[in-house]
Amino acid sequence: MRPNDGESPLSGARVLVTRTPDRARDLVAALRAAGAEPVLAPVQEAVPVSGADAQAFQDLLNRLAGSGAPHWVAVTSANTVRAMARAVSAGFSGNGRGLGEWLAPALQRGLQVAAVGTATAAELEAHGVPVHLLPPAEHSNARGMARVWPTPPSSGHDDAPTVYLPQSANARPTLARGLTEHGWRVRVVTAYRMAEWPSADPLVPADPLDGLPVWTTDRARTELHSGAVDLVAATAPSVIQALAAPAEPAAPRGDVVNRDTRRGYRPPVPATVGVVAIGEPTRQACAKLGITALAARDPSTDALIEALEEQRTMSTAQNQAGSPETRGSVDLPYRPRRLRTSPIMRAHVRETHLHPSQLILPVFVREGAQEPRAISSMPGVVQHSMDSLKHAATEAVELGLGGFMIFGVPTTLDATGSGLVAEDGVLNQALRAVRAEVGDDILVMADLCLDEFTDHGHCGVLDDRGRVDNDATLALYAQAAVAQAEAGAHVLGPSGMMDGQVGVIRTALDEAGFIDTSVLAYSVKYASAFYGPFREAVDSSLTGDRKTYQMDPANRREAMRELELDLDEGADMVMVKPAMSYLDMVREVADHSPVPVSAYQISGEYSMIQAAAANGWIDRRAAIQESLLSIRRAGADTVLTYFATEAARWWREENGVA
Repeated sequence: MRPNDGESPLSGARVLVTRTPDRARDLVAALRAAGAEPVLAPVQEAVPVSGADAQAFQDLLNRLAGSGAPHWVAVTSANTVRAMARAVSAGFSGNGRGLGEWLAPALQRGLQVAAVGTATAAELEAHGVPVHLLPPAEHSNARGMARVWPTPPSSGHDDAPTVYLPQSANARPTLARGLTEHGWRVRVVTAYRMAEWPSADPLVPADPLDGLPVWTTDRARTELHSGAVDLVAATAPSVIQALAAPAEPAAPRGDVVNRDTRRGYRPPVPATVGVVAIGEPTRQACAKLGITALAARDPSTDALIEALEEQRTMSTAQNQAGSPETRGSVDLPYRPRRLRTSPIMRAHVRETHLHPSQLILPVFVREGAQEPRAISSMPGVVQHSMDSLKHAATEAVELGLGGFMIFGVPTTLDATGSGLVAEDGVLNQALRAVRAEVGDDILVMADLCLDEFTDHGHCGVLDDRGRVDNDATLALYAQAAVAQAEAGAHVLGPSGMMDGQVGVIRTALDEAGFIDTSVLAYSVKYASAFYGPFREAVDSSLTGDRKTYQMDPANRREAMRELELDLDEGADMVMVKPAMSYLDMVREVADHSPVPVSAYQISGEYSMIQAAAANGWIDRRAAIQESLLSIRRAGADTVLTYFATEAARWWREENGVA
């Protein structure tokens, strides 16, 4: 981004840095070296915890000192290190000892320490604490840290493998959730909180930088709108929110668009000021306030300088392009780019939306499991225990998901898949447990298929020649439907692709008195290569393939015939599976179906995104959201996806829903 003469684009620019002096040294030095004029506006600073939080923090430090292998402590900020060191050296827990000395016995016993980034690692090492895990720069955030975290040891220790996670009171649950999904037990405590700067008792005493102006928050707000600032380095979501607080009252829960398009709204940072966010969460916080920000590639000083240079270059070019002397004069009757000029404009004209209520979470429950078991080919997905399944259902309700589709993983298989029908079978037990846990707060859905329960892995029973016997299978489907309805399922999902399955199931339900139990028919289900990871998820014993009952990927007319038959037999909703490789069929079915249409983003489609993101080839969050939006745009009313909980959390973040 530098001109050919070597001068930095930052030369002469006044840059507002939203950090306290102790945390701004490296960035200030780099800005000065680039010819910029840095100004500090700390806005907030870290302060110690008190009361119940202080007691919990003390308990954590004592527990850490007595721990060892196979446990970890995850440290996500330099402030956390300072809070730990201050507590220990003050005699709070360590009788005046230093942090490294306090932890030395635990470290000798195998306690492992992880740091989120280089600044945190440097702070730990400065206090005599070695770092055993440091994510690469592109993963130096909570989400990235969870992604590179090792799997817990499965045996050989008396105590459950635990990650101790001291953090800010403002910290998001991203890391804790990610580690829990990987099978770790996580202990979270508050180590410090953020208070308005200057505070009476900061974690780090004030240490002004030579000759550096330091503005109060009120002055920073004034100077931003006076034209005295060229760039802002926004270092946390809470900082940008605090800067905005007096200028913009709290918005009602829900629609960001309505807030930002309200008459008279003034963003806390004018459009003429370039803003760089230290990471994606801070960029999102800016976007909610109507501020267009550029996110640095990672939180390092080099990355911030690089992003500030890029933002300065873009701002200069835009300002020149907007002047009468340089503005183009092409006479165009319509300019589509007018509707893409800002996040708020793009949101206003967006044609397709993704809401948590449109998402259905598929889950697996393993018979007899005491703890969740990771599925290696589907990173982030587990075979649940009954307890963790109920927890996942409760979380799905809290996130506003539309449905919770349960697949059973039994330990005993037989030729007829009797566990599917059995009252004490794992799937029917799970349906009862989840329905008792969540009631009618979410649609409890059951996969109705024999493949997980048969010793041959097929979706139906076999005749004496080893072929799937369609009509004999239908009788079992009818029994299973009644059993699942009795167990509490709101919706049944017959996925076996047997001819006549919907009609048989509907008749059985009605005759048993379950006229309100709905049928989500897997009407358009192809014999896809992308089911691979699912086989591991359900411990499938299949040999061969399912091409005699699932459809040929080459066929379209056949799919429409299947749709018509299922509708005639009484399907309440219909499914297209897979989704991403068959978006044309999602569109086709949506155009012809008089009932709601679902599409299933299947295991292989999920794992492709996970693998590409893990290798750094794609932006994981953007790719997930784009993939789900594409399925919705193709016409699906609802989407079954293993990304459902993450996508729902992102929606809540982006829309200001607590």
